[in-house]
Amino acid sequence: MSDGARDGYRALIGELAALVRLADTALGGATAVLTDPAAGGDGIPAAEKALEELLTRIEEDAAAPPAGRAGVVVGVHVGCEVEALGRLVQRLLEAAWARRTREPLDERLRAPLRGLADAVLDLVARSADVLESGAPEGVADLLTELHEVGQRQRLLYELLLREQWTDPVDATDLVLLSCCYQQCADRAGSIARHAVLFSHADV
Repeated sequence: MSDGARDGYRALIGELAALVRLADTALGGATAVLTDPAAGGDGIPAAEKALEELLTRIEEDAAAPPAGRAGVVVGVHVGCEVEALGRLVQRLLEAAWARRTREPLDERLRAPLRGLADAVLDLVARSADVLESGAPEGVADLLTELHEVGQRQRLLYELLLREQWTDPVDATDLVLLSCCYQQCADRAGSIARHAVLFSHADV
C-alpha cells in the first residue's frame, strides 16, 4: 500500500466516522425531546441541523472518487449503514414533532424508553470510535452491548403489556420508537463487525 493510498484510505475512514457522529448528534437531539419533553425542546433544531449536514455530506461523498478497492468496500458498506441511520433519525424526529401536540408519555413508560435510547446512543458513538481504531476488543465489547439493547427493549415491552390503561396511541408510539432504536443499534453493530476487516484491508 503506497503512502498516498494509505492516506486516502485513512481520510475516508475519518470522514465516515464523522458521519456516524453526526448521526449520533441528531439521534441525541431527537431522543432528548422524546424522553424529556420539558428539557429537550431545544434539541429538535440542533438535531435537524445535524441530520441535514449528514445527508448533504453523504451525497457529496458518494460523488467522490473511491480510495482504492478497500475504499469501495468500506465506502459502500458504511455509507449504506449511515444513510440508514439517517432515515431512522428522521423518523424519530418526525415522532418527536408529533409528540409535542400530545401529553408526555407516562414516566413509568418513558423511563425504560430513556434507558433503551441511552444504550443505543452509546453504541452509535462507540461504533464511530471502533471504525477509526479497528481494534478487535472494541468490536467485541460493542457487539456484547447489543444484547443489553435487546434486554432493555424486552423490559419496555413487558411493562407496556402490563399497563392495561396505556393510551393506544402512546402504546403504538412506544413500539415504533423502540423498533427505530433497535434498528439503530443493529446499524451500529454492522459498522463494528466490519471495522477489523477494513482496518487490515489492502488498498
